[in-house]
Amino acid sequence: MKLLSAMALLVLLSGCSLPRIIVLNDPLTPRQHNDLGVAYEQAGETELALRSYRRAAKGDRCWAQPLVNTGNVLAAGGDWKGAVTSFRAALRREAQHAEAMNNLAWSLLQQGELAEARRWAEAALQQQPDEVLFLDTLAEIQLAQGDAAAAGATLLRALQQPLPDAERRRLLQRLEEVTGAMGGAVGDETP
Repeated sequence: MKLLSAMALLVLLSGCSLPRIIVLNDPLTPRQHNDLGVAYEQAGETELALRSYRRAAKGDRCWAQPLVNTGNVLAAGGDWKGAVTSFRAALRREAQHAEAMNNLAWSLLQQGELAEARRWAEAALQQQPDEVLFLDTLAEIQLAQGDAAAAGATLLRALQQPLPDAERRRLLQRLEEVTGAMGGAVGDETP
């Protein structure tokens, strides 16, 4: 009898704690998730950044930037295959996204896919012909392909753009390395 009373009491008490379904509404827009991802990334919280970028990408299926940002995080961590996948997905959303093209080119370079990397680097430069980072990517691909003369010319083109002093020094040093490997064939024109 005591057992039966205890069981009845448990049944009554458990009725008060029935599971509830709670629907949470995400108060952040895709752009806010992307901005949050940028903040996490700057703070070194890569997993949280990736989660925020993925929410942003899922929230706006036409916007490429969260996928570009995802690819950048993956590339920074050395996951070149994942980065390539993310940049390709970004380009399916926005076919003319120059940053996605350039970063895809860089990731393909890291995987030794030089011909395709060069095509993407050149496509990025068609969108933004004076972008120094894009010129630098193309020069590195040209060097990997053994075309030091083209790489030197591309670096010279980059050096003609307005640059911070540190970036100018880095590119000049790279140009010296390239021309030194060529026996000085491009060198006298440096700005």
